[in-house]
Amino acid sequence: MSPEEKIRKSITSGRISHAYIFEGSRISGKEKAARSFLSAVSGIADLSADPDHYEVRAEAAQGRTVRSIKDADLEKLQEDLRMKPQRNRNTALIYDADTMTVRAQNRFLKTLEEPTPGTVIILLSENTENLLETIRSRCVIYRFPDDENGGDEYSGDWEDLIEKILDNDSFHNIKKSLTQEIKTREDAYLLLDILEQRFRDIMIGKDKDHPGISKEKAMRSIELTEETRRALLGNAIVNYALRRLALKIQEN
Repeated sequence: MSPEEKIRKSITSGRISHAYIFEGSRISGKEKAARSFLSAVSGIADLSADPDHYEVRAEAAQGRTVRSIKDADLEKLQEDLRMKPQRNRNTALIYDADTMTVRAQNRFLKTLEEPTPGTVIILLSENTENLLETIRSRCVIYRFPDDENGGDEYSGDWEDLIEKILDNDSFHNIKKSLTQEIKTREDAYLLLDILEQRFRDIMIGKDKDHPGISKEKAMRSIELTEETRRALLGNAIVNYALRRLALKIQEN
């Protein structure tokens, strides 16, 4: 049963938990599923118009590019969730929950242990292993596989760039497309997710449109993509890291 089917079943049956973790990459569609779920349980289609809905996002500290959830934002969320809802129930959506520090996770644990009645909290995560076991054990975990269409966040405008990389186009053309299409660090992470999925499809024989890429090359390209992801998490310059990846894929 897919995560979406499980969600629909829980809504239909009325068995709603107070806390969930939706795990998946940026192209898995987990964000859309989370927002749809919270809209359904709150009875309000537009969450931005719900006075009882709260969101927290990871941000980069001044002078840095690595993002994390600020302690102050998390503390404010905890205060908000202790308030009696104006309508049906309080709901919260925590983006990039796995960027919380251990100290912040331990602090947030109390909210998961003693939520205001009716509260529903969803933590969006790429890797639940970065969350404490005490957090995971208090949440229902749904794991979302990558959407072959790229989820909500992937625009078809990137298809040309992706095909240039897969087709081993000239580095000049790839570099030009990277400059035009990839504007932020978030764009870079999303591109890496898409590339990794495409190389995985080639490796398992799901993608037969690129016969020039062997399984070995696809596997090595996945490894290179992961190396680039680690470099970005380590605060590497986005354009430099992606250009280096394109060159290494061509040399592979």
